[in-house]
Amino acid sequence: NDRRILCRGGREMGADETAFRFNFTFGEDDGGPSVGNGDPPIKDARSPKRPRPATGTETAQELRIPEPRGSHPTTSDRHDRFAPQDVGGSVRLWKVVELMQQSTLVQGLDEETDLVPGRYEGGFKVWECSVDLCEHLVEAYGLKPAGDGACDGACLKGRLEGSRVLELGCGQGLPGVLCLLGGAEQVVFQDFNGEVLRYVTQPCVQRNLGGRDPDGTTGSVRYISGDWDGCGDLLERESFDLILTAETIYEPKSVPSLLDLLAWCLKPGTGVALVAAKVYYFGVGGGVAPFEEEVRRQGLFHIEHVRSVDDGASNMREVLLLRRKPEG
Repeated sequence: NDRRILCRGGREMGADETAFRFNFTFGEDDGGPSVGNGDPPIKDARSPKRPRPATGTETAQELRIPEPRGSHPTTSDRHDRFAPQDVGGSVRLWKVVELMQQSTLVQGLDEETDLVPGRYEGGFKVWECSVDLCEHLVEAYGLKPAGDGACDGACLKGRLEGSRVLELGCGQGLPGVLCLLGGAEQVVFQDFNGEVLRYVTQPCVQRNLGGRDPDGTTGSVRYISGDWDGCGDLLERESFDLILTAETIYEPKSVPSLLDLLAWCLKPGTGVALVAAKVYYFGVGGGVAPFEEEVRRQGLFHIEHVRSVDDGASNMREVLLLRRKPEG
């Protein structure tokens, strides 16, 4: 019964951000949330997106998640369960800071716990590389509010109109949400844990799109849970213009599966994959250099560095761009 508790990879988010809260609900006989004693925390050890391969695979499946009643969240929801997140330029998104329902993934944990290997991988929180990825999207695709002022659940204009987008290991899915607001034709959100998709991804999508003009159009959305090795059966081959993933290369053993899925899904020639990650994940050996080595070994992609973040307060971070090499 492994009860090791590991800490978040890197620094805390900025002072203007709101910490994530678990909405614990226990029966009368339950003593409340607690954290078991175990190995000491390991800084920067893991990303939130995917359990260790040794825990086995989770069958991939498409989830049908009904939207909550009412097209717009209540004032209480807005202030108590969501908080703003700046993602570059004058663009601001909403993130979930309190679970809408009790989750079995986090029972027995508290607000200071980030993940327990093989059970809860931190997907409920917004990790800093996801914000880096959003900031790159804003700059690279010229995303800006369609009207005056900051974007707050409104339409964006830029160069994403008509794109088909896939976000792997999405967690709250802010990069994918950004693409929806920017006019993407379809965004597919994938995460290992179905509860993450139900309890934070879908509410995050709904909250950010809920403030749009009633006459505005929104791209279609799909949710897929499960292990990367099984996701190819649910995703059309070579059909995505843009694939996004953040904090998913922390463990070298999972990288071949990620690259295989990218090769299956990405459009040849014009398709782009963006991978946001820390330069090194302490304790597990993953990071940018091991990822680049595996990309070269596999031989299917060109890779380049398109963004570097060194704030002097945390692990250095990168955004990498991958394109399929021509066949032959």
